[in-house]
Amino acid sequence: MKTNKTFQLKLIISILLLHFGEVTIVCGQVDTLTQKPVQVNADDPSQFLTRVEIFNEFQHYDRSGGFNLNQTVFRTIIKLGKRFTTRVDVPLVNNSFPYPQGYASYGLGDISFRLLGYRIRQTKRSAVTASLEISLNTASTPAQGAGKNMLIPLITYSSLLKDNKTIAVLTFQQTNSFSGDEARPDYSFSKIQGILLHYWSRKMWSVVAPELFIDYINGGTSMILKGRMTFAPMPRMNIWVQANAGLYGDFIARYNWGAEAGARYFMVRARGIGKTSN
Repeated sequence: MKTNKTFQLKLIISILLLHFGEVTIVCGQVDTLTQKPVQVNADDPSQFLTRVEIFNEFQHYDRSGGFNLNQTVFRTIIKLGKRFTTRVDVPLVNNSFPYPQGYASYGLGDISFRLLGYRIRQTKRSAVTASLEISLNTASTPAQGAGKNMLIPLITYSSLLKDNKTIAVLTFQQTNSFSGDEARPDYSFSKIQGILLHYWSRKMWSVVAPELFIDYINGGTSMILKGRMTFAPMPRMNIWVQANAGLYGDFIARYNWGAEAGARYFMVRARGIGKTSN
């Protein structure tokens, strides 16, 4: 176990060094996305925009007598050329679940990496992308993570609708666990997410995003509904607030209600951010 943890630590440090080394290179480049007429928005997961984000998500669960999970995530997304992207998420998690072992409630969560994001196809009004992500069992204690390593392929389709103010997105994500803590349960589930993004002005838009989970280990389906308002007070900055509701189901990631707030800063300015077509 100690050998595995040492190898994991070396792997994480290596990937972080490569990832943040790319930040220095990318910040000195021109973002070729500004030359494309397709609508550009960071809330559209098919768009590759170099940025840093920090957001805090609160989740409340009624089960097990009621407990809360609060996590602050530091995220960097680096666009590489016209078709590729990478991403790193570093979460700090506070979990009030009453673990009998007495583990610390606060600590580092499971760090995740987008090893490769690839734009398969893009036209003036639509895009198809695919990515491969990995979540590593880096949590400080079982209270902060899943206890397993996860492999997560994802495919996304987005389309700018005829009103030129609405983007419709459909994503399919498959998650499977491998290795990790033998005492923790395995995971195998799909997440299908619909996203409807609508501009109210150049500097304000809303996002509605239902998420359907299909659990292949325990069976059954679960659903969460998310609603977000995003504001662009400056050309390179977005801030958002979000409300979440667990509609039904017993899947482990389905909470009863939650909220999120965050901010993002674009390292390379793309002119289409926060703008609508007339």
